[in-house]
Amino acid sequence: MGMYDTIVVLDGAPALACPERHALRSFQTKDLAQPSMTTYLVHGGRLYRADNDGHRHEVDEVEHWRVEAGKAIREQRYTLQEVLPPQPLRIYGRCDECEPILVRTDRPSAWGDIVSEHTVFVDFRVTFRRGEPVQVERESGTREDLKRELRGRGLFVLEDTEPLAIAHRELARAREALPLRRRS
Repeated sequence: MGMYDTIVVLDGAPALACPERHALRSFQTKDLAQPSMTTYLVHGGRLYRADNDGHRHEVDEVEHWRVEAGKAIREQRYTLQEVLPPQPLRIYGRCDECEPILVRTDRPSAWGDIVSEHTVFVDFRVTFRRGEPVQVERESGTREDLKRELRGRGLFVLEDTEPLAIAHRELARAREALPLRRRS
């Protein structure tokens, strides 16, 4: 697979949504020079590389922790360096709100399941130019396009209303509802 960089969209970019219009905020790309697991932020129509300040003083470590609503939150500061990519970037992510496409497998998985899930991936081509709004083009298809592609590969795609698909989703919801200590 190789190295990639992460792109996080901080401010509104309504075009960065799946075909069902669910907003997406986190993406990966291999199009930036020397991908190295670096985080880039989109803010105000500009692309910034987030560089760790490198200041790791013990006092700072204590000062950057806080507790809110029963959760510990650690803050970390980064220096922002604006980046102007020389070409459009292909960024890709997945929609966690869209139901995955379910495929009937020919044999049970290691966990005994006979259904595999295929996440709906979303690809964009994003162009940054100084003084211009960000240009965004969605390059991936819809859930129906993914179903056709999977069928084209000879896989048995389940329709959402089929009993096996309904049972699979009900079991998945039941597993998610279990208390954490009972899952292990």
